Amino acid sequence: MVGPCDRRAREPRVDARKAASAHGGFGRRLQVVRSSWPLLTRAKTNSTQAALAAGAGVVSHLAYFIRGEHHNNGITIIFFYLSLLPCLTFLQYHYLQVPLITSAVQTAVLAVSYAAGLYGSMLVYRGVFHPLRKFPGPFWARFSNLYHSWLLVEKSDNYRLMTKLHEQYGDFVRTGPANLSVNVPEAVQLVLGSKSKCYKSPWYDTSLPLVNLHSTRDIKAHELRRKVFNKAFSPAALVAYEERITPLSNLFCEKVAAFNGAAFNATHWFKYFAFDAMGELGLGESFHMLEKEDNRWIPALLMAGMADIAQLQPVPWSTPILHRLPFMAKGPKDFIGFVWQQVLKRKERGSDRQDILGFLLAAYEKSEKKNADYQWLRGDSRLTIVGGSDTTASTLCFIFYYLAKYPEQVQKLRDEFMPLLAASGKDHLDTKDVAKAVHLNGVIHEALRLNPPIPSGYPRVTPPEGMTIRGTYIPGGTTVVIPLRTLGRSEACYERATEFVPERWYSRPEMNKHKDTFASFGIGPYACIGKALSLVEIRNFIVKVLTRFDVEFAPGEDGEAFMEGAKDHFIIEVPDLKLAFKERKLL
Repeated sequence: MVGPCDRRAREPRVDARKAASAHGGFGRRLQVVRSSWPLLTRAKTNSTQAALAAGAGVVSHLAYFIRGEHHNNGITIIFFYLSLLPCLTFLQYHYLQVPLITSAVQTAVLAVSYAAGLYGSMLVYRGVFHPLRKFPGPFWARFSNLYHSWLLVEKSDNYRLMTKLHEQYGDFVRTGPANLSVNVPEAVQLVLGSKSKCYKSPWYDTSLPLVNLHSTRDIKAHELRRKVFNKAFSPAALVAYEERITPLSNLFCEKVAAFNGAAFNATHWFKYFAFDAMGELGLGESFHMLEKEDNRWIPALLMAGMADIAQLQPVPWSTPILHRLPFMAKGPKDFIGFVWQQVLKRKERGSDRQDILGFLLAAYEKSEKKNADYQWLRGDSRLTIVGGSDTTASTLCFIFYYLAKYPEQVQKLRDEFMPLLAASGKDHLDTKDVAKAVHLNGVIHEALRLNPPIPSGYPRVTPPEGMTIRGTYIPGGTTVVIPLRTLGRSEACYERATEFVPERWYSRPEMNKHKDTFASFGIGPYACIGKALSLVEIRNFIVKVLTRFDVEFAPGEDGEAFMEGAKDHFIIEVPDLKLAFKERKLL
């Protein structure tokens, strides 16, 4: 398979809708076959036919595959070539009176020769003539993105792989034929910022026809859809949401108190809390995981739906193909089925309270209810569930890992928020006091810096004219990724970069060498719209837990396996973390 990695560096951007259509490409391929056929039929020797077929392969690469985006046409391309084989056999048998077996053999020779020309041209171009040929990186990565994908099969730890590659090859690493990983602080704003000319890579099309606020590559469509979400995340809505989060934080504390200070699987229980909160605020009804075991299978279903994303991200043409095969991609298919069940339940149930899905349903009811509107509803419902649950749970896991490792941080937090609670008379931080809780905000930001929920970053494509990052010119049409976890632990960005120092976010700003590199929630026009709600939820939870409990590692747990075992599925999947919450003895 050949794909978008063969497009020329200076090729202008192709409209996503045009790229998704196979008709123009089919015509060009058919024209190549028609123009080559008279020569093939007049050829006197098999070697001449094979040479002409190989030449046709080279022409196909240079005239078609090297240009534009073809990641959505994989199925069409495969069926075109598969249907061409019997057609060539029949033409030789019927019109040239060649025996059937001989026709089949000659067709096979032509097919092999064509493939040799096509892939030979592709490999030579990528290895010798590609505009990225001078960038360092693994030798085999220059020839195919499949090499990058293969490296992730065993551990799915792309964030660690990127760190190793940058340590070995430097700040700019060629990770694929037309792919670069860029680990310099200046790149963050240039690639992801509001003024960036870069656009989303073909990978974001892998869920089509399903589309959501995160995946759409059309900036205008994104702006229109964001207005729907803005209503769900208004300041007034956030205040109302916190009133509904507080009972869930209290319920979590009650359930954990029942362990009487014994070890428990914090990863699981943080997920129960996060999914219940997401269900309450996103879908209008909690999943009741904190109370009952009935729905505790849902987090595993979500991860099954995300499991293949990291491995397939370097090869965006593969996902549409695999998802159309009847026995493949079971996890993603099951998860989207579950999502749609939740939408139907919410629609049938109705709600007298505000929730995110309610705004999405209202927008759908006002639409023309075409297929595109249906796909937006499905996609944004999935985004709501994924973005509002597991990313919050993983962030809580990392925060409490650091609190267990550095118990002095717990006392600093209490010294800060307890007076604020006493002054407000509330059991959670008043909105006006959030800015005063500088250490609490510092703890959250520091955990996110070291362990961003999307550790390997967001793939973008450079504009046709290319761009320059810290004196290095990157050709147009290059897929660029900033490895957020690697950059967040870089001494080029942060002093004592691998240490947990919350003070760097308020009293020690000089420790942050570059102010604009923190992008754990994304930045620019595609920044996470749920950032404010996520922070409200995390702050509420931390205050509730630390008011009541001391935090420590369970016996035999030091957190090392937890930190080493996290998997990268675009979002991070954290392993089990065993903690012990012991109730405080208050005077």
